[in-house]
Amino acid sequence: MVQAYEKYEKVVELARRQDDVVTREQARQLGMSHGAIALRRSQHGWTSPIRGALVVPPVRDELRAHARALVAVGGGTICGLTAARLHGLPGLLLRRPEEPVDVALPGADGYRQRRGYRRHRMTLGDSEAVDLAGLRVSSVPRTLEDLALLCEREVFVCVLDAMLQGRLMTEGDLLGLRGRVEARRHGGRARHWWTLIDGRAESPLETRLRLLLGDAGLLPEELQWPVHDPMTRRLVARLDFAWPSARLAIEADGVGPHGEPEALHRDRSRQNELVRLGWEVLRFTWRDVTVGSRRLTATVTAALRDAARRGGTA
Repeated sequence: MVQAYEKYEKVVELARRQDDVVTREQARQLGMSHGAIALRRSQHGWTSPIRGALVVPPVRDELRAHARALVAVGGGTICGLTAARLHGLPGLLLRRPEEPVDVALPGADGYRQRRGYRRHRMTLGDSEAVDLAGLRVSSVPRTLEDLALLCEREVFVCVLDAMLQGRLMTEGDLLGLRGRVEARRHGGRARHWWTLIDGRAESPLETRLRLLLGDAGLLPEELQWPVHDPMTRRLVARLDFAWPSARLAIEADGVGPHGEPEALHRDRSRQNELVRLGWEVLRFTWRDVTVGSRRLTATVTAALRDAARRGGTA
């Protein structure tokens, strides 16, 4: 019994050095029997997200663990959205449990697709991959290229907006990225996205709301528009989206500071001042942008139409 526990301890020690993952072969080499492994899986929470790999709880980082399991068994380089998350790129929404792990494999045609993983037939040069704490991951420049080719428009634009906003990228960097993407096969899928990128967005919600408005033909006249009290010249607000000609403003209310009591009080006071100055303020949340998008665009359309009827003043 003592000897079996020592073998188990060695396996756990190895797993802790490998993002809480060991291969079944490694566990067997360290002396664990098939029966002992089966017992750990059935009674002690060990899981096998991919055949041949074992995840040993407690798991410190589920994404890294699943990425490590995939690479340990099938090889390849973690890429795409998974690589973006591992690099900690800004502008990404929280990962959903069903989101697969992206892996690049040169000969992916003969690679069996596995649940929870998404393989891409790509070859990465040595300069296009980095060692991220023991895990082979596409470099940030290559990851950004792949996002343009593998992800939806909203994901790509949100990340680029956030990188420009955080000064993690310059306009020159963006121009270089565009050239590299356009030189790649299928790079044309992003040809209409580049003009949509705007580093003034202060959150992914602002980016997605701006894209939604643009798709509906309702692009705001101004972003981050300052409104001053005409009497005191004091800055009253900096509006996320504004139509100064119609005195119409939109504010994006994301999860976070806006929900705190102090912030709620400041928001109400600011909105009251804007109303006093003749502005109409519409506020939208993530729910409005996702499940309520039709109602959102109808609301904005109606507000602009009403302002036109009133003969909105600048």
